[in-house]
Amino acid sequence: MKGYKVRYKNAKFSSEKIELDGKSFIYCEFQDCMIILERGDTELSGCTFKNCKLVLKGNAYTVGKIIKLFTGKSPLKVLDMEEPLFEKVHLEERKEEAP
Repeated sequence: MKGYKVRYKNAKFSSEKIELDGKSFIYCEFQDCMIILERGDTELSGCTFKNCKLVLKGNAYTVGKIIKLFTGKSPLKVLDMEEPLFEKVHLEERKEEAP
């Protein structure tokens, strides 16, 4: 893909929040990062990810949900940052613990 104004090559990222959209990453290393993807308008080639979390938002989150419909399982653990997922999980755990 061509036309990205922001390009990284052989860069190392550690403990950072990285938004992929609109950027190109070639042979980059990511460690302990939060990787955010919303539109999917990015280029990733030859990159490595160690102990990173991927956050899908907007269109990327929708694609993740569609993949789940077709495969019956999530390709990744997908979180929608706009939904109160953590509150729901904690409430369900409390219900199960009650005698």
